[in-house]
Amino acid sequence: EPTASSKLHLEVSAELTRMGIAHKNELCLPKLGYHMDIAILPITDTAEAGALLDDKVAARTREAVRAATVTYGVLVIEIDGPWHYDAARRLLPATELIRRHLALVGCAVVAVPYWKWDALNDNAEKAAYLAELLSSLPPLASSRASESRGG
Repeated sequence: EPTASSKLHLEVSAELTRMGIAHKNELCLPKLGYHMDIAILPITDTAEAGALLDDKVAARTREAVRAATVTYGVLVIEIDGPWHYDAARRLLPATELIRRHLALVGCAVVAVPYWKWDALNDNAEKAAYLAELLSSLPPLASSRASESRGG
């Protein structure tokens, strides 16, 4: 069973809802035994119709997410509180391992570090941060492997 979501997690989830981005909190991946903090599944017209924030940033983000779900299927946002880092703000090995496992099964994984989110002053800054994060997804692991082989 997943633990209760943190305040930071709930804030990120609320902002995604305002932006009209359909997502599930604490989605379980039984094959790996992990709970993803936030999973973004392919966007439907219904999700867009429910957007509370209908501006250019939200619309651009929904379009980036739509394109990415075609490539990846599932986008994962990991909410990284202080317990994911050492004193120098380097990711702990256990957190890195989970990210690698998620990427290997085809998930796109991005993270929201607590200190970056805490530095945002209002909903507009939070929406812009999430838009940038979701619009700059990493390439698929299989694409990186074929590129390194010259394919």
